[in-house]
Amino acid sequence: MGNEKAANAGNTSLFYCNGEALRQFTTHVFKAFGLETGAARTVADNLVHADLRGHGSHGVTRIPIYTERLEKGVVNVAPNIQVERKSASVALVDADNGMGAVAGDLAIKTAIEIAKETGVGIASVRHSNHNGPGSFYVTQAASQGLIGMSASNSPISMAVWGSRGRALGTNPLSVAIPAGSIPAIVMDMSSSVVARGKIVEAAKRGDPIPEGWALDTEGKPTTDSKAAEAGVVLPFAGAKGSAIAILVDMLAGVLSGAAYSKLVNNLYADFENAQNNGQFTMAVDVSMFMPKDAFIERVDNFIQLMKATALADGVDEILMPGEPELRNEQKFSKTGVPLPANVVEDIRSVADGVKIELPELSASPLG
Repeated sequence: MGNEKAANAGNTSLFYCNGEALRQFTTHVFKAFGLETGAARTVADNLVHADLRGHGSHGVTRIPIYTERLEKGVVNVAPNIQVERKSASVALVDADNGMGAVAGDLAIKTAIEIAKETGVGIASVRHSNHNGPGSFYVTQAASQGLIGMSASNSPISMAVWGSRGRALGTNPLSVAIPAGSIPAIVMDMSSSVVARGKIVEAAKRGDPIPEGWALDTEGKPTTDSKAAEAGVVLPFAGAKGSAIAILVDMLAGVLSGAAYSKLVNNLYADFENAQNNGQFTMAVDVSMFMPKDAFIERVDNFIQLMKATALADGVDEILMPGEPELRNEQKFSKTGVPLPANVVEDIRSVADGVKIELPELSASPLG
């Protein structure tokens, strides 16, 4: 199907795009906005990673807001990112207000390098920006046989438990543990009932949201996505989600020297000030505890024990954390990344501005 027709279709339509073609397109877009090739590729990898794993709220739908901030100079297009080794096991990355994915990628690679030397590597990031899905970072560690952890803070959009006002970001926490029967056990979750990006996307489409996701500006529960976008997201499991968000902000914001809580500037609303997000990344070399093969065998045995548990009514299979995303990635690598028509319209508008053609789109799955 021609790009013109795809771009102007109704918002309920889905179109499919080859993942590598989408990655190349996204790289070209960010190069057009001034990023050097390596940085542009990293941002593209980060966004397409999210789309391939089925988390479209963190995927190429972010192209318009990322490029707008670059164009307006709110994000440094050519930062001087510095890595300072603080000790044998700790490094601090100053992102110089550069793209969050670039700083985060450097941080996890630094943590991995240190962990291979000392057993544990920690790299914190300050003066950064929105950095996309945490799984992008932690799976890099798991693919090399290390345990990976990433915690990031974000602008306030969530209530602290007991309040109805914005006090915390949805502050995601991600952990990946290498395995053998599957590439890794991957926990990647926000501390809210749902990632706020899903509410933003629902508001763009004019769709309602489920009960229990958010409160409106008056502190009342709402299923209106636009009212929820203006209001607050709720922490998952009440006080537990609120506590995790607080701890993430301590690690990612307070400890790193980045902004925290109300001091983190809004990605979508503040085009005058840098966000100053923070991130905490860690890698652990399992071979310091036992041979890596023995660890993988134990992880796989654990997975077998979980999957052999009696199933609840209506459940066909027990899946490990990250397994649904893995299956999405395997599927979408063949069928193409599904893109809602409103996302196609948004990225086409950006691409037109820098005279870059959209990649080939199909109204039906590829392959």
